[in-house]
Amino acid sequence: MPKMKVAVIGPGSVGGYYGGVLARHGEEVSLIARPGAHFDAIKANGLQLRTNWGDFTVNPQVTSDTREVGPVDFVLYAVKLFHNEVALPLIEPLLKDGTTVLTIQNGVDSADVIAERYGWEHVMAGATYIETGRPEPGVIHQSGPTARIAFGEQDGSRTERTETVFNLLNKTGIQPEIGDDIAVTLWTKLVNVGPIGTVMTASRGSFVEVLDSPWGEYTVRSVMEDVERVARAKGVNLAPDVVDEKLRDGIAEAAEAQASLQGDFRAGNQLEIEHLLGMVVREGRALNVPVAASAALVTSLWKFRNGSVSE
Repeated sequence: MPKMKVAVIGPGSVGGYYGGVLARHGEEVSLIARPGAHFDAIKANGLQLRTNWGDFTVNPQVTSDTREVGPVDFVLYAVKLFHNEVALPLIEPLLKDGTTVLTIQNGVDSADVIAERYGWEHVMAGATYIETGRPEPGVIHQSGPTARIAFGEQDGSRTERTETVFNLLNKTGIQPEIGDDIAVTLWTKLVNVGPIGTVMTASRGSFVEVLDSPWGEYTVRSVMEDVERVARAKGVNLAPDVVDEKLRDGIAEAAEAQASLQGDFRAGNQLEIEHLLGMVVREGRALNVPVAASAALVTSLWKFRNGSVSE
């Protein structure tokens, strides 16, 4: 397969991991990052990755200006949802006929937002399952055997571009999966990461500590059931046992659980709460679906949504 020209918008712990793996395997990768300590560290020392498949350093192009990169074959869009206003215009200089923009943002409507601006001919929805962190600028730590990206066309069809994206991502350190119902994929992930990450953040604890509390598991289940109810009310055909399955998976992996929401909270950064469980509450209220547990969690974190404030 010929080398592809790839741009990663948002090369933090998730986007940077995938961009680093693609660069390691010979793809022509450019990282689109905001100026700052992470940007400077990559410029000076390369992007250092510590992974389940070994440690390595790559030296991709890093820039804040996509005009320096120009049109590419593939864009991986991995910024936080609240950065969309600034990040969405960065896509335009990267586009040409046949460019695919794969979004792996959290939430369920990221692809719709991008497609409204650039068209579905360029956009594909995806979800990633990975445990990563950024222990210091320019360094990404990935743990565990899972680094999965599930993606697909809106109608679930297998197309030339789904095969092209699969072949690009099908490398040691990435497990690609073409989905036949991307809405189910996105909402199933939200059933998992939205409740667990938000309960961890609100409780200021690890998931192990959440489960050790008398009503921790009950609380997480209640929030998962909120998400499930909203998804079903919107016509999403989730598996009948989705809550049981995702709760069981979460408990089995509790010791390794990391939540980007909690990491942002601890760092005093802006939170995605409004776009994740906040979206569930808004949709639930609009559809007259009970979402009390989710509303309580969102309310408990609402004053922190724009970043650090004194508690």
